[in-house]
Amino acid sequence: MSNLYQQLSEQFPKEVERTLSKSGTRLTYIPVSEVINRLNKILGVDKWSFEIMSCGRDAIDPDYIVAHVRMVWHAGDSYSSIVRDGFGGQKIKRTKSGDIVDLGDEMKGAVSDALKKAAQTLGVGLYLARTEEAMEAEDIIEQESKIDPEIEKLWSNFVGLSKELDKDGKTALNTFWVNYSGDRPKPTRATATVEELSALIAECVRISLGGIEVSDE
Repeated sequence: MSNLYQQLSEQFPKEVERTLSKSGTRLTYIPVSEVINRLNKILGVDKWSFEIMSCGRDAIDPDYIVAHVRMVWHAGDSYSSIVRDGFGGQKIKRTKSGDIVDLGDEMKGAVSDALKKAAQTLGVGLYLARTEEAMEAEDIIEQESKIDPEIEKLWSNFVGLSKELDKDGKTALNTFWVNYSGDRPKPTRATATVEELSALIAECVRISLGGIEVSDE
């Protein structure tokens, strides 16, 4: 999965990059056709899709079209589907007399912008971003890509077993963790070790079967 992210986040050739001026700032962007082409090549045409959740004139500023797009990566049997939302906007162009030039074209632009924002959280074109939100998304993706497959499998097993416990069982599991760890913070998928997850899984099984701890003393 780490290699897949590297392929998605690879910089685009300079010849496909475009520039525009916005509020006095020169911005570099990637056409949506190039973003779609990369998703098709790296993920596979049948492995991802997107849905337009909403697209219309902004309630606060009707001169803008705002779109909400939901992108789904159907990653296959090894991973759950990954969902990313993106929001995009487009200012409505008018003639000198004030008439709207092409509202449909502006809607298309807003949807394209939203799709690119969603794809950006998977690394596509992220190197061009300078916003705090984009950098935070990059950190999350990088952390997820570094999780060991064995940890991923054990974590999924532990979560499934712990969800089956009733209230008393979960209380008993919490007590076990406090005693086992010396009252350290509860582990997460990113911080848990194989040893910790193995111990927690064994305890979940013991509790669910109504077992008792046996001491050699």
